[in-house]
Amino acid sequence: MVRPLIAAQRRLTDQGACHVQASVGLYRSLCQQSGLGLPTLCIHSPYVRTQQTASLIASDLGLTEVKGLELLAPGQPDYVAGHYLSEETENQLVVGHQPYLSQLIDVWCDTSAHTSVSPSGFAIIELTAACRGGGALLHYAPEGSLL
Repeated sequence: MVRPLIAAQRRLTDQGACHVQASVGLYRSLCQQSGLGLPTLCIHSPYVRTQQTASLIASDLGLTEVKGLELLAPGQPDYVAGHYLSEETENQLVVGHQPYLSQLIDVWCDTSAHTSVSPSGFAIIELTAACRGGGALLHYAPEGSLL
């Protein structure tokens, strides 16, 4: 009997990698069109799939700083408090899990409209404080860029 891999060990599929790379292209384009700076830091959950996703994004965007943080693992308390964010870095990219990422959007942007973001989806938020209403939603791409 083959046991399924536990969530922390699941790898990014080839199809998932293609979706991530397509979404990075859309993300880069939106940042350029809006005059937003690209992130200089990518933080991610310690799970294998998020690490692989973060590596693809970092490679495509030319990021030099990528960090895996236990605070982004599923089940961590107070996910929306943003304790994993760097105070020294203005533009940051967070790679995490559902439903936590949708909750970040809803709390930080003080809305309940973003209940589901696909694995290749993303939001661009201008965050002034990691609290309810502390951010402005600049772009919402719940499906990312599907091929």
